[in-house]
Amino acid sequence: IIQPNYLSTEEDRRVAADSVRVVRRVVSAPALQRFRPIEYLPGDSAADDDAALVRAAGDIGTTIFHPVGTAKMGLETDPRAVVDERLRVIGLAGLRVIDASVMPNITSGNTNSPTMMIAEKGADMIRQDQNR
Repeated sequence: IIQPNYLSTEEDRRVAADSVRVVRRVVSAPALQRFRPIEYLPGDSAADDDAALVRAAGDIGTTIFHPVGTAKMGLETDPRAVVDERLRVIGLAGLRVIDASVMPNITSGNTNSPTMMIAEKGADMIRQDQNR
């Protein structure tokens, strides 16, 4: 389980509340009024106090980040390593991790293609190991 701890610091909460205020100020600009902007979330009934805006930000906030690197590849002697060089879970026979979690760093583009490449390589490794 990845727990990103959103809004867990005072700075995070302040930025979240201020962000809603900035967006409200921008959409109320005269230049945008011909588009009749409507605030759907958190909604114009949401109070302008920090606590209400932080609650709203927590309710509507999401991530566009694709978590990677949560299952480190390494040697059996590395206490932080989860999988070996053949994507086998260290210390647990018959289980592999074949997904973006074995990437040491996030790619500069979408993670879909590299994840498919990992899957292809993992499938090859499984076939090779079965044919031994």
